[in-house]
Amino acid sequence: MKTRVLSFGSLSSPLARNQTQTVLDRLQQAVPRLNCQLNVFSSPVKGKAKLDEPFLASSRGEVEFLERKLLDDEARCVVLEADDMVLPLPEGLEILCVPDRGNPFDAFLNRKGLLMDEMEAGGTVGVLSLRARAQLSALWPDLEFEVLKGGVDRAMETHLRRSEIDGLVMPAAVTEHLGIQGIVAEIFSPEFVLPGPGQGLLVVIGRTGDHQAREMLKALHSEASAAELQAEQAFCARMISDQDLPVGALARVEHSQLVITGTTGSGLNRLATHGPVEKAEAIGDGLATEILSRIDTFADLLEADFPDGLPDEDHADEDDLLEDIELESGDSLDLDGWVEPEESE
Repeated sequence: MKTRVLSFGSLSSPLARNQTQTVLDRLQQAVPRLNCQLNVFSSPVKGKAKLDEPFLASSRGEVEFLERKLLDDEARCVVLEADDMVLPLPEGLEILCVPDRGNPFDAFLNRKGLLMDEMEAGGTVGVLSLRARAQLSALWPDLEFEVLKGGVDRAMETHLRRSEIDGLVMPAAVTEHLGIQGIVAEIFSPEFVLPGPGQGLLVVIGRTGDHQAREMLKALHSEASAAELQAEQAFCARMISDQDLPVGALARVEHSQLVITGTTGSGLNRLATHGPVEKAEAIGDGLATEILSRIDTFADLLEADFPDGLPDEDHADEDDLLEDIELESGDSLDLDGWVEPEESE
C-alpha cells in the first residue's frame, strides 16, 4: 500500500506546536501508513500587538496568518483551538475534522499547591477571560481576579517567573498540551464554573473541497465532538456576536441526545436544555435566545463588565449601557426538537 502524506502548518509557540503534534501523533497511530509532516511558521505578530487581546494558542492576527497559508497552498491543514477560530471562516476554508474532545473544564494553578478555598483574602488570581472573572468573583468575593492579556505564555510568565499574581486559572486542556498538569491545584466542576464555548476542542482546518484530506482525517473525526462544537458555536454566535461578553456554555452528547447548559455573568443565571444530536445548531441557538429574553441577563452582563460598580451618572446611565449590548438579529429559527429549558437550581 502506498504511503500517503498530509502536511500541517503551525505557529512556533510551544502551545500551538504541542496541540498540532498531539493531533499528528493520534492520527499516525490510527493510520500507520499516513506520513504527517509539520511545517512551523514564525508568528507574524510581535511585541505589544499581542497584548491587545486575550487568546489561547493564537491571536486573531495569527489565525488570519495561518488561514492565508492555507489559501496560498503553503499548508494543507492547520490545528486550532476551537475558541481561537474567527467565524465565519474565510471563503475557501472549512473544518475538516473535530477530534475527540479533551478536558473542557477550567484549572487552577498555584505555586504553593493551594486550593482556591485556601487562598488568603485579598490574593490576586489571573484569568484569561471576562467569563472566568465573573463566575469566580461570585464564588470567591474575597479574592481579586485580573484578566490577563497576551495569551497563555505571558500569563505563565506573570505567575511562575515574575510571581506578580498568586494563582492562575486557565483551561485544563491547555495545561495538558503544555505538560504542566503537575502544578494544577484543582479542576473546577461545571456545576461551579461553566467553561467557555469550544473549550477543550481542537479543530483541523483545510481548504474547501479537499476530500482527500478529509478522508485521511476521518479516523480521527468525532461526530459527538463535532455536534458539541456546533451547538456551542451557535450559542456563542447568538449570544456574543463579535463582542467580548462573559458567557459560558457546555454541550455534551449522551447517547443520541445533546445536552447543553448556558449562562451569563456570575453563572447564577443558568439554563439547560436537550434535544436530538442532529438538531445541535438549533438547540444551541435556541438556548441563547431564551437566555437573552430574560431581563436579568442584561444585569449579569453589566455587572461582569463593571465588577467595581456601574460608572457615575455623569458618565453613563444604565439605559445607555444597555444600548451598547447589541443583540444580533437573525432569521426565524427552526426549533423542531427544541425542549423548553430547565432552570438550574
